[in-house]
Amino acid sequence: MAIAAKISSSELTAQVTNRFAGNSFEARLINAAGTSYEPGVTDDATFLGFEVVFGTGGYQRQVISYVPADVSTYTDDGVALTTKATVFAHDGGATTTDFSHVALVWSTGNALSLGAVTAAPSAAVDGIYTNIPVSTTTGSGVGLTVDLTVTNSGASLTDYAVSIVGAGYDYAASDGLVFLEGTLSGLGIVSAGAGDLGLTVGSVNEPTNAGEMLSVAQTTSSVILSGGNEAVFYWNLKQFGYYSTSS
Repeated sequence: MAIAAKISSSELTAQVTNRFAGNSFEARLINAAGTSYEPGVTDDATFLGFEVVFGTGGYQRQVISYVPADVSTYTDDGVALTTKATVFAHDGGATTTDFSHVALVWSTGNALSLGAVTAAPSAAVDGIYTNIPVSTTTGSGVGLTVDLTVTNSGASLTDYAVSIVGAGYDYAASDGLVFLEGTLSGLGIVSAGAGDLGLTVGSVNEPTNAGEMLSVAQTTSSVILSGGNEAVFYWNLKQFGYYSTSS
């Protein structure tokens, strides 16, 4: 007969940690009205082919990442991960962003570390500056953001400490990264004529299952995002410890 069984809390915690900690996921908007996604039945590649075209209404994929601290304590017969949010903001232009599903896909090329600063402004204002987007890259990566700490008025390369906030996706180790003077001056970090900040990607995450589907949510009706509005999705992932066996 079939009986219910439970997995140990330590084993379940280890499984969740090994599966998710250190990995990133891309939230993608899908415009496939009238289509119901059925795991194991719907062809994933065909379904993902209905992704909203990049730049439509300012659309770009949003990335969430998990670290060991995101793995919760075992409770209610399962182990949950910290809730993550993805925000899709319309750019306020005339073109709308239309979608019917949001898909969470295993990502790759997510920056894990950064190399040393290779070029720096001639001077800067001391302080901590948060969530600064990369201006340009020598590769195809998208979405990397950083925190920047400036000391000693930015007198030398070592006076600029850069740490990853958003890991982005599709980066490669040694990709060159540039934070343009215009971006830095707009944030009050440098004055006009001080120059750009440059560094490289150190290492990236490259899972073997990159591009595979993790989850799909369908909206109750097609969504038309316009007028600078936002669509926000909250991801609450939890793994339970029940399974069935027979004797």
